Amino acid sequence: MHTEVSSAAADERNNADPTTLRCRSHAGTTATEERNEAMREAFTAKLDELRAELADLCGLTETAIEMATRALLDTDLTAAEHTIDLHVDLDDRARDLDRRVLTLLALQAPVAQDLRALVSGMHDIADLRRMGSLAAHIAEVARLHHPNPVVPDELRGLVAEMGAAAEQQAAAAQVVLRTRDLDGAVRLIEADDRADTLLVQLFTATKDPEWPHGASAAVNLTLLGRFYERFCDHTVEMARRIVFVVTGSFPDERPPAVPTEELWLAPPHTAFGA
Repeated sequence: MHTEVSSAAADERNNADPTTLRCRSHAGTTATEERNEAMREAFTAKLDELRAELADLCGLTETAIEMATRALLDTDLTAAEHTIDLHVDLDDRARDLDRRVLTLLALQAPVAQDLRALVSGMHDIADLRRMGSLAAHIAEVARLHHPNPVVPDELRGLVAEMGAAAEQQAAAAQVVLRTRDLDGAVRLIEADDRADTLLVQLFTATKDPEWPHGASAAVNLTLLGRFYERFCDHTVEMARRIVFVVTGSFPDERPPAVPTEELWLAPPHTAFGA
C-alpha cells in the first residue's frame, strides 16, 4: 500500500505543470523567509529591551550615588538605608538580566554587532552591579558613624564635588547606553580626568603632615575617595564598550590625567574605625 501511495505521489509530481511546481516552491520559500524574519524581529526586540534595561539600571546607580553622598555629607541615616536597599534591588534586577542575556547568547547564536552587544552587555551588567556596591559602601560608612560626621568641614566641598562628578558620569553613561552615541561615549571617557584629579586632591589633604583629624579619619576618607573614583571608572569602561559595539574596535587607552605612583589605600580592616 505504501509503495502504491509513493508511486502515485511521484506520478503526480512528474505530471504536474512546471508553473504549479514553481508556485509551490516559491510558497515554501516565502513561508521560510517569513518565519526567519519574524524570528529576527523578535531577537531585535530583545536586544532593544537589553539596551533599555541597561540604561534603567544605570539610572538606579545615579540615584544610589546621589543618595549615598547625601547620607555622607548630611549624616542622613534614612538616605543611607535607602541607598543600601536600592543596591539590593539593583543587584537582583542585574542578575535576572544577566541570565536573560546568557540565554540569548546560547539560543540565538548571534554574530557581528549583535554578538558584540550581548557580550558587552554582560560586562556592563557587572560594572553596574559594582557601581551599586560602591554607592552602598559609601552609605555604609555614613551609617556606621551616624550621628557623627565622617567628612571634616574643610573637605566637605571636595567630597561634594566628587559626588557630583560621579552622578554626572552615571547620567552620561545612562544616555550613552540607551542611544549608543559615539560622541557622547568619547566625552564620557574624557570626563574621567576630573574624578582622578579630585582623588589626588583628597589624598594630598589626608597625607599632609599637619593633618589634624587622626589616622582613622584619613583612612575613611581615603577609601571614600577611592569608592567615588572607581565608580567613575566603571562608567568609562561602559563607554569604551559602546565604542566597540558600534565600530568593532576599542578606543585607544588614555594615559591617566595625574600620576598615581604615590596613591595609597589603607588596610580594609581599619576602614570603618570609630
